[in-house]
Amino acid sequence: MSLEETPQTKKRNVVLIHLESTRARSVTPYNQEVKTTPFLEELANKSLLVERAYTTVPRTSKAIISVNCGIQPHLIEKITEADPNRIPARGLPDLLKEQGYASAFFQSSTHSFEHFGDLVKNFGYEDYFPMESLDEKHKEKFEWSNYFGYEDDIMLKPSEEWLKERGDSGPFIAKYLTGTGHHDYRVPSRYGREYFSDDHLLDAYLNCLRYQDFFVRNVIEQYKELGLYNDTIFVLYGDHGEGFGEHGRFRHEDVIWEEGVRVPLIIHVPGVFDHGQRVGGLSNHTDILPTVLSLLGYELKDEQEYPGYSLLGALPVDRTLMFSCFRDEVKGLASLRGDEKYLYHYEDMPDEFYDLSEDPFEEHNLADERSEEVKERRIDLIAWRARVNALYEGTMFPIKESTSALDD
Repeated sequence: MSLEETPQTKKRNVVLIHLESTRARSVTPYNQEVKTTPFLEELANKSLLVERAYTTVPRTSKAIISVNCGIQPHLIEKITEADPNRIPARGLPDLLKEQGYASAFFQSSTHSFEHFGDLVKNFGYEDYFPMESLDEKHKEKFEWSNYFGYEDDIMLKPSEEWLKERGDSGPFIAKYLTGTGHHDYRVPSRYGREYFSDDHLLDAYLNCLRYQDFFVRNVIEQYKELGLYNDTIFVLYGDHGEGFGEHGRFRHEDVIWEEGVRVPLIIHVPGVFDHGQRVGGLSNHTDILPTVLSLLGYELKDEQEYPGYSLLGALPVDRTLMFSCFRDEVKGLASLRGDEKYLYHYEDMPDEFYDLSEDPFEEHNLADERSEEVKERRIDLIAWRARVNALYEGTMFPIKESTSALDD
């Protein structure tokens, strides 16, 4: 796979801002009733906002595979993609390097968090700035935001130093992996705290998202101050959502209802979407890579067929999105076609079927009324899971299937 320039090629910088554990319903652009992210709301009004964006597997490291490589991740718990030569597609920074792009990856967490030290290398990022790269004196100014990392503003200084050192030496791709939204939701004191909910845990989470909003503002301001803003594509995306007992589950790994898989996706390009633009079709993280390449004006030269679509064009109206829980022991799969969503829990729980147009919070199970479609969807999901895992050749982990699912 490689890139080819076209008459429309414009070598803008690319910035990917990864919003950890950020579900769509808890940020202001997607829910006007919550005022957690006023800056994101302001930015969305002059950006391309994807109204129905989803992750495939509600897990940080799995989402980042799709974002950087344009493919669906391996669908079981093991971090297969962190092993050398195990990703069956080149990463965006690796592709752009051949076009003269430098690259850097910043994160507020430890390099061992979900094997990111290895993943970053596999994607092709040249410079890597995890928590361990920072001197102890710098760390003293910041607070821990969870059990594996500091508050996100800790990334601002290494980002500024890297950008200044580069000067005018050419285009680059930079990624910022936030962590403040991740459990156990320790709210940094830097920007204070507001009241959002009587539920203490949910209130802490929403305040962490409020903090992330300040971080996004600070990154954008940094690019403006350094004269880089006007020549940069900013992609802001949630990696997965978070459950707070809406369907009896907490956190995210096994939450394939809307609170766990529906995420924000906003693309901000100064001078391009200044009056705001909306995409209403079904989208997931695999759409980010082709959209970035379209904005840069590159064509992809490859025989491999990618599952994603450029968000600059119309999305297929008959598109079906598939989802998987993140566990060695299978917990569940789901599919979304239009407004109709099916959840399959193997033998652990009854099937679920919802019409999101009438029931956005998935409270009224219609599975008994849609038995024929339920059976069809179940077969499609199991075939999809086997097909995606087969892309990762030589996998050391067996694909677990349920024969009863096909025979029911």
